[in-house]
Amino acid sequence: MTPASFRTHRLAETDTGHYTELLSDNGSNDEVLVCAAHGGHVEPGTAEQALDLAARLPQASCWACLGYDRQGSPFELWHPPSSAFSPDDYPLLAEIADRGFETVVSFHGLGDDRVLVGGGIDAGTKRAVSDRLENVVTPPVEPVSTGPYAGVSSNNFVNWLARDGGGLQLEQSRTVRIDERDAVNSVLEGLLEAGVL
Repeated sequence: MTPASFRTHRLAETDTGHYTELLSDNGSNDEVLVCAAHGGHVEPGTAEQALDLAARLPQASCWACLGYDRQGSPFELWHPPSSAFSPDDYPLLAEIADRGFETVVSFHGLGDDRVLVGGGIDAGTKRAVSDRLENVVTPPVEPVSTGPYAGVSSNNFVNWLARDGGGLQLEQSRTVRIDERDAVNSVLEGLLEAGVL
C-alpha cells in the first residue's frame, strides 16, 4: 500500500484571511473518501472530524477546504454551495474527481441543534446511520431525502465523487461536530468496517 501524501493549495487570500484546499491521498485509493468542504472557521470542527475519520481507516483519502478571516465572516466569504464545487476551480479535488470512490462521507455544519443524515446514498443506509447515531449523540437525528439540507442533487460533490452516485452527507450541530465528533466517527468507522457504508 502506497503511503498517503498530505498537500495543501492556497485558493484565495484576503488582507485578513485565507481559503485553503487540502488533500491526503496515496494516488490510487478508491475505497473511502472523507470530505469537509466548509472547514476552518466556516463550519468549525468539520475538517478536524474528516481528518480524524480518515486517519482511523486503513484505506481512506481526505479532501477539505478551510476558510479563515479575522475581520469578515468566513461563512460569507468561503461557503459555496455543495453543488458549486468544480474540479476546474479546485486543483486538488481535480486529482481525485474521476476516481469513483466506493464510499464518500461529507461532514457539514448545521445551525440547528440536530443531525441530518442525507446525501444520494440509499434510504436504508441513511436509516441505519441515523439509528446508530441516535445512540451516541445528544441532539435528535433524522434521515432526510428532501429539503435544503438533504444533499441529494447529482451536482453535489458528495454524490458525483461516489462510484454509484450516492454519497453520505452529515449535517451536524456545533455540539456534535465539536464535542461529540469522536462518538460520531466511532459509529462511522464501525459501519464502514461492517460493510454497511
